Amino acid sequence: MNTNRFMYLIVIAVFIATACAPSAESNPVDRFAGTWSGTMDFSDDPSAKQDVVVSIPGGCAVGNVCGDTTNPGVSCQCEMTLSALNQNVFEYKFSRTLSGGDPCEAGVGTGGTLTLQADGTLMREHTTPMFTASGALTK
Repeated sequence: MNTNRFMYLIVIAVFIATACAPSAESNPVDRFAGTWSGTMDFSDDPSAKQDVVVSIPGGCAVGNVCGDTTNPGVSCQCEMTLSALNQNVFEYKFSRTLSGGDPCEAGVGTGGTLTLQADGTLMREHTTPMFTASGALTK
């Protein structure tokens, strides 16, 4: 009888220990996951506006490919590599052109930031030697 009580207490202890264990931390980059779209303004031409779509998958890690940016107006699609993650700022570089040819190739190696805003939008700022494109993105 004492053996049964002892086994019962062990089962309860194991149950309590596993129930109280901290859950696995989620990937902080996953806060950026999804498809975001919006209109970009350009520093070199205030009247220019272009739509952009940014797609970020879940499970990304710094140093790896982490989505792409599509600019339908000029038929460009570039692969993004996650350079750094600093709290609410996702830093990226365009690692290669997926479609769009020569005009898009000029963007390879340039980069920018995606900053999560308190209102749930994502502020994008992309810098090239010729201009800066910026604007708010929504899911």
